[in-house]
Amino acid sequence: MLACAIIFFEPISCESVVGARKRRPFTGVLLKPIDLGDAKPRGLRESLAAPPDESDIKAHLLEEISARYIALDKFLGIHSNTENIWEHRAKALLAYEFDIPAHAVQSWEHLTRYLTNRYVPAFRLKTAGEKKRGAPLEWDHEQSAQLFADVEFLKKKTGKSVGRISEELPTLPGYARRWGRYRGKPGGLRKAYASARKLRRQNFLFELHLCGPEALIPTKGKDLIQAAIERHALQRL
Repeated sequence: MLACAIIFFEPISCESVVGARKRRPFTGVLLKPIDLGDAKPRGLRESLAAPPDESDIKAHLLEEISARYIALDKFLGIHSNTENIWEHRAKALLAYEFDIPAHAVQSWEHLTRYLTNRYVPAFRLKTAGEKKRGAPLEWDHEQSAQLFADVEFLKKKTGKSVGRISEELPTLPGYARRWGRYRGKPGGLRKAYASARKLRRQNFLFELHLCGPEALIPTKGKDLIQAAIERHALQRL
């Protein structure tokens, strides 16, 4: 009976926790493995000071798992009583563990499109004349798209100017890995952003890369800036 209960629980290994710490680290109970030795006797066994039996250990295990899911939901910003809770947990853990942007886990379609665009070579876009080998240019289409999307996202969320964002971007939490080398060089980021805006108006292939094929299909009310943010921005504050 006990073996049947344990099979539904996989303890978090040290290796997976270290990987997750690329972002906000787990804390408290989410770092503590379940110790079956902490099980306490219940009922008559407690009165007689008898050791816990299998039912006591099983009850302890289920109680500890439940407490950890509640803590995990709080950590991930999920309501534990929400409908389709297991789907929400799975998507939130994917976003957390693999640094997938929030928009990509809004639906299975969004997640599939994100994963295919990122990991399946056949879904990537290559501009005309792009070299197959050799080091990429400093401001190739991908880096320009990332900068444009990050700046547009922060403009929407903070209301700050492009100049101010260019100054702060290399030191903002979560952005240093992407833009840290431009610390103290806000002019370079500001000019690169301006170039990306200009390129978007003049180069269809860049806009295609920036916003994606679906975003360029004429659709009433389609927000191409938001499409660019969803595809390329880190979306962190």
